[in-house]
Amino acid sequence: MNLFQRLRDALGLSEEYDEEYYYDEEEPAQDPYAPREENPPSPRKKLPSNVIGLHGIAMEMILMQPRSFDEIPDAVTALRERKAVILNLNLMEIEQAQRCADYVAGGAFAIDGHQRQIGENVFLFTPNFVQISNYPIPDSMTQQPPSQYTPPTSPWTPQPK
Repeated sequence: MNLFQRLRDALGLSEEYDEEYYYDEEEPAQDPYAPREENPPSPRKKLPSNVIGLHGIAMEMILMQPRSFDEIPDAVTALRERKAVILNLNLMEIEQAQRCADYVAGGAFAIDGHQRQIGENVFLFTPNFVQISNYPIPDSMTQQPPSQYTPPTSPWTPQPK
């Protein structure tokens, strides 16, 4: 044996492998900047889809005028059924109306819904897929009528001379 061969054997640099240490062939590393090969898409089997579109479903809105708190869980049930609810609480006492509005607001929050007060003691609650937006009213629609009202004159009334 050669002196260099003995030195390699002593340092463990020899190329003799035991059967226990066979390794799988390694693939050469790919250059991350190399252009990728484009493979044409293979035809896929068409699987049935479990996505349901909402295009054909009509949106339903429910107007409720409850007289007691016992009717309020129906509003939350309607929200869970993906229906918008207009809640008119004018027929209830103030404390009872506040309790009802808080209850339905909690139900809307639980389903990630939205709420908006649209009048005095009138609230709009919507499911999560319905957004509520405010649009500014043009100034021409908000102008107050003149303070002095002049009645129209009739052709049959005598004119002052």
